[in-house]
Amino acid sequence: MPNLMLTNYCNYHCPYCFGVDMMVPKKERALMSRETFTGIMEWLERKPFDRVVHLMGGEPTLHPDIEWMIDYMLERDLHVTIFSNMATKQSAELAEKLAEFPVCWVANVNNPVKWNDGQRENIFRGLQAAGRKASLTFNIIPEEPNELWALELIEKYDLSRSIKVGFVLPTLTSSNMALKDEDYDVVARRVVSLVKAGEPMDISIEYECGVPHCCFTDEELGYLWRHHSTVNSGCQSRLDITPQGDVIYCLPLATAGMRHYTTFDNYIECREWFENRYRPYRMLGSKIECADCMLNNPLKCNGGCLAKNMIGAHNVEISDGDK
Repeated sequence: MPNLMLTNYCNYHCPYCFGVDMMVPKKERALMSRETFTGIMEWLERKPFDRVVHLMGGEPTLHPDIEWMIDYMLERDLHVTIFSNMATKQSAELAEKLAEFPVCWVANVNNPVKWNDGQRENIFRGLQAAGRKASLTFNIIPEEPNELWALELIEKYDLSRSIKVGFVLPTLTSSNMALKDEDYDVVARRVVSLVKAGEPMDISIEYECGVPHCCFTDEELGYLWRHHSTVNSGCQSRLDITPQGDVIYCLPLATAGMRHYTTFDNYIECREWFENRYRPYRMLGSKIECADCMLNNPLKCNGGCLAKNMIGAHNVEISDGDK
């Protein structure tokens, strides 16, 4: 089910942020209102769904009504996951308040070399409170030190034994820092090293979308499979809904079109509209070899992020969807 963008601003200004086209300062500062939030909740209930809702931003813990929203969802037996960098004072306090409630956290943390003292304290407090209900996710940056710090955090705070790694996706407007073609093999080697280091600790790796299989060797893919870290990063996005109630397919493709959720009778209808919109571009791939690759499948591999592949296809133009 969808990702609700409660805010469009953040306490960080990461150069790799693939949400940059929807965030301050490119967009005016915005908060999802209670009216928009409850309207979306009622809209979701029009069709049976998996009862899972993700709260994200920007940084969702900066929303002054986030506790009210969580209470609203828990009363309706919804499964709540908060996507947070865990570096705000509010995130630490919220994690402590929710410690006994069935709320999960996805902690999108940067390398600790970038933390200041206040961020470090907040992250440690939040992870301590969340424990096994928190899982780590981060983007691997080739120029940064290794990722062994993540394993140390998992051990220290008894977090979920799975890490989700990303390969720094580009925006369709190329507005952020993203991986160069030659970086993919470098990042793949870093992933394998992380899996090898985590294997004695029973820690496995999952993947964000946009990770092409071909950046790994056949031997590496086999190793990852044997150690429960199989590469599977097909592009089938949960739709993102902005603070104003506009639906986008995903943040990297935010500028390719959006529709207000009220345009559609229900979430299923909305999702089908977006899937049909992007289906013609799914087989583009990032290399000529993608054309006859047996893994070229939205459920398995798109040859890279769909936004990246569309940037490379200079003859592709997406209409505004009104035709």
